[in-house]
Amino acid sequence: MSKATFFSLCFILVISFPVISEASQIDFAWGIPESHSYKKGSEDEKEYLIWCYSIRNTIDKEITVPIATLLTTDTRKYYEDEYFPEIAEKVSDGVGEYISADEMKGKLGPRVTKKGIAIFEGIDPHAKKINIFVTGLSHLLFWKLGQVDYAYKITYRKSGNKWIPEEHGFSKDSSHKELYR
Repeated sequence: MSKATFFSLCFILVISFPVISEASQIDFAWGIPESHSYKKGSEDEKEYLIWCYSIRNTIDKEITVPIATLLTTDTRKYYEDEYFPEIAEKVSDGVGEYISADEMKGKLGPRVTKKGIAIFEGIDPHAKKINIFVTGLSHLLFWKLGQVDYAYKITYRKSGNKWIPEEHGFSKDSSHKELYR
């Protein structure tokens, strides 16, 4: 092995170690998306897809989390999450209030858990699959450089009027980046 190759491998190992170790600073949990009719039966009735999740700082030191949630469909439609306090309040389990991704962004104290809600309006009724992307959960190096990192992607398929989880994990799928342009 040449000195240049050896140096390159050592450099890659040194750079990747902090990224790998810091990525485990967050526990991420999520639920199943559910449909919700708001102002049902009125002229102003609207359909929403509601998705709840939580993030937890697993270490004894404050971290910064630049979280964002987006949704795409197999019908090639993109949706940014919205926050409606009156809907979040109805969904709340009484233990704590669900907050928006915008409110969740920023400092996360030691061992603190925050519960988030993503509300997507008017999802295409013809969609048979949806992908929910969550950015800001990994690669602190990307956060510090202000870049969009790999997203955690959760795919659901429609079964009747319910959404069934199909697969999940960090993804190199960059279709969610369309909303950043």
